[in-house]
Amino acid sequence: MLNDEQFNELKTVLLAATNKRWLRTKDLPGYLNMADSTIREHLSDLPFHIVGGTKLYDPQEIDDFIRNK
Repeated sequence: MLNDEQFNELKTVLLAATNKRWLRTKDLPGYLNMADSTIREHLSDLPFHIVGGTKLYDPQEIDDFIRNK
């Protein structure tokens, strides 16, 4: 088992790695280079995942979705 220090270090490393892959809703306008209102109106069906109560988007899934739309 991990002690508290090891657990916190592992959590920090995993969160840093996860944050590089996933986008939050607020990140979408910058990633897609379009207004938030345009995304809500035309891309409301973007694929997403709920992790810890937070809606997260995988950039690769977004790219694939838009290519195939």
